[in-house]
Amino acid sequence: MRRFVSSYGWMMIAVLLLSGCDDEQRIVNGNEPVDDEAIVVAWAYVTARNWQEPALDAGASAEVDRVTVDDGYELLDDVYAGTEALAVSFEADPNSSVGVPTILVAPESDTVIGYLPGE
Repeated sequence: MRRFVSSYGWMMIAVLLLSGCDDEQRIVNGNEPVDDEAIVVAWAYVTARNWQEPALDAGASAEVDRVTVDDGYELLDDVYAGTEALAVSFEADPNSSVGVPTILVAPESDTVIGYLPGE
């Protein structure tokens, strides 16, 4: 009986671990889950400026990376230079001549702080 309970316990732990892993979970630099709010904020910024035309999947294929803000980005406020931010990029239509800008979002406040123009 004790062996049955022990085997059953290990099997339950394995099931819980496997079911807790979600392939759809967004990851920042392969380390930590991203708050999807940053993607929503970035997509709202893109659509407010009518930059969404070359994007695929209405932002569903967004990638998020943690970056250090440098002078390559167009900042809305220079106070963010040198800080860490989330860079949200969207997959663009391969037939489009322009890309969707990469949007910088402050991780602590989920506000747009700048962008990198699409190419």
